[in-house]
Amino acid sequence: MSSLATTVCAQYGPNGQYGPGGYGGGGDDDDGGDDGNSYASQYGGEPEDFSSFSSTSRHELIIAHGVLAALAFVLLFPVGSILIRLGSFRGVWIIHGLFQLFAYMVYIAAFGIGVWMINNIPVDMLSNYHPIIGITVFALLFFQPILGFIHHLQFKKYSRRTVWSHGHLWLGRFIITLGMINGGLGLLLASGAPDSTGHAPSRDQIIAYGVIAGIMWLLWAAAAIHGERKKVISSRAAANKEVETGAPRHPNDSKAPFARRVYI
Repeated sequence: MSSLATTVCAQYGPNGQYGPGGYGGGGDDDDGGDDGNSYASQYGGEPEDFSSFSSTSRHELIIAHGVLAALAFVLLFPVGSILIRLGSFRGVWIIHGLFQLFAYMVYIAAFGIGVWMINNIPVDMLSNYHPIIGITVFALLFFQPILGFIHHLQFKKYSRRTVWSHGHLWLGRFIITLGMINGGLGLLLASGAPDSTGHAPSRDQIIAYGVIAGIMWLLWAAAAIHGERKKVISSRAAANKEVETGAPRHPNDSKAPFARRVYI
């Protein structure tokens, strides 16, 4: 019995503070307490959930999540899309692809912070639109670089858009628009639950985001329209030349000057 007592004491520590009923053990002993983070608070361990973070720490996490996601959808993704529309230099598709992959990685970081918060905030976050849309956008983004690469291969082969091209184009348009809208929903969610998130954006901040995102969306849409018009003009010019010379030549023929080719 003496040996057993010695073993138990060594395993659970003085006064059984690490065992059932001790710090965070959930027992009935008043000395142990029922606070799951009492041990962490006394001994410097990691807190168990988001609510145990200080208000400043929660504020920083929310800001990091919001800034990274907004950077991806309000700036990087639209700029990368505008680049492929307005650019007419060799290798523009490579720069476009690398730019969008960088934006994708930025959003992965934002998404990772968001998932961590969902798992640690003591509130059912999945009952809100913002995290559901964020997860949906993240899942759809997985297919975008795949569609883009297939589009590139098919375009080189046929010198025209295929079903893969249209899938890449319209999925990208849908994702960027949805991502911008979701940023606003995230701000509204944070403003409605400051005790849980540690941050409540002001009305002016929400309006500022809406204005900036709206302006960027309009610029991006204008670039898309310009790109479509440029493609139509290029096709008509090639058709007229075919009629005049009697020599069929596709406007995106690889032998044509690159400035006259419309990649996407």
